[in-house]
Amino acid sequence: MNVVVGKPLVHPQELFALNKQDWEENEKSQTLFTNERWLPKIMVDCGIVQSVSEVKRNQPKLCINLNGVDFIKIKWGKRFLHIVVGN
Repeated sequence: MNVVVGKPLVHPQELFALNKQDWEENEKSQTLFTNERWLPKIMVDCGIVQSVSEVKRNQPKLCINLNGVDFIKIKWGKRFLHIVVGN
């Protein structure tokens, strides 16, 4: 799952897809665009976890705000979450 927070400096197509066709057919439908910056809430919105309290209980280090421009990769069980944080 891919997440774009805010307005990224680079178009998500360039970060997540091999080419424009790959973006349109595969990656665009797997990408969540949001302005939410609290990571546990983003994980709930993506369906990675059932609740914010699950993140607090199992991975308290993930209870952070995504304020700066960044690209992070998170593994939860067997699922990966790729997050691009923009302005």
